[in-house]
Amino acid sequence: MVDKKALIIRFSSLGDVVLTSCLFEPLIKKGYRPYLLTHPPYGEIFKDDPRVEVIELRKDEIFKNLEKLKGFDMYLDMHKNLKTLMLRLLLRGFWKSYSKQSVRRRLAIRLEALRIPYSVVDSYLRAIGERGYRPSIILSEDRLNRLKQTYGEGFVVLSPGARYRKKRYPYFTEVAEKLKEKGFRVIFVGAQGECDEIDGLENLCGKLSLIDTAGIIKLAKVFVGNDSGLLHISRAVKTKAVQIYGGTHPTLGFSLFPEEGKVMVKNLPCQPCTLHGKGECRYGTYECLEIPPENVVDEVIKLIFQEGC
Repeated sequence: MVDKKALIIRFSSLGDVVLTSCLFEPLIKKGYRPYLLTHPPYGEIFKDDPRVEVIELRKDEIFKNLEKLKGFDMYLDMHKNLKTLMLRLLLRGFWKSYSKQSVRRRLAIRLEALRIPYSVVDSYLRAIGERGYRPSIILSEDRLNRLKQTYGEGFVVLSPGARYRKKRYPYFTEVAEKLKEKGFRVIFVGAQGECDEIDGLENLCGKLSLIDTAGIIKLAKVFVGNDSGLLHISRAVKTKAVQIYGGTHPTLGFSLFPEEGKVMVKNLPCQPCTLHGKGECRYGTYECLEIPPENVVDEVIKLIFQEGC
């Protein structure tokens, strides 16, 4: 019987918030009811998920709603910034946090020897003494059936968006065209303007809610994306993915696990060049993103036919 409450705190960004879902099942097994404190609109992704209750507060609302945040049996600080430090002081109670490896990750930008394996998911789990769980989002059958009736299923989803240019693979259109030539149906998803309107290519960018986008990804055979939030949604809805790295790198903690799909990274000496992919390429070449589209297509096809995917 669940008789205790745990508040998971992760304000942003989308991918980081999605990855906290790896904590839901182990917390429930430990007798806790999971709650998630985050910024809008990220909480929408858990709208159908009965395992968690979401508290969405804007940045200017957090310290005006402290009463709503009191009384939890455990607080899990999965953000670790000044704001959560202040919440610790004001709310008191029992707190746990994860190993963010901030110093090591920043030094890894310059020191190749420090580009060691690291997973945010594993680190989140170690905070509560667990291992082996994966991000997971539950979507309602009603939602999936509605989307299936409108869009079908079994397509390949491409998501060309990412916050910074150094993380945006520039050849998604070429990948889509090559997949179409091989007989695969392709759908683009993401925010408005992340994909140009191209004759013969299905573009749903900006046309779906966040949770319906997750539904479309769930109905896909394979997802292809950058090191971005929708990539982590793909992990959480259990759709195999191809993850393309540019200015960032798996050592920063956001790489797919082997069973989740394929990671494509050139492992150049200059990768990662920044912690989040901000700024311009110092060489002006964006060599890290020069991965031939046919190589991406090959990995998609391998995943589709892997174990009857």
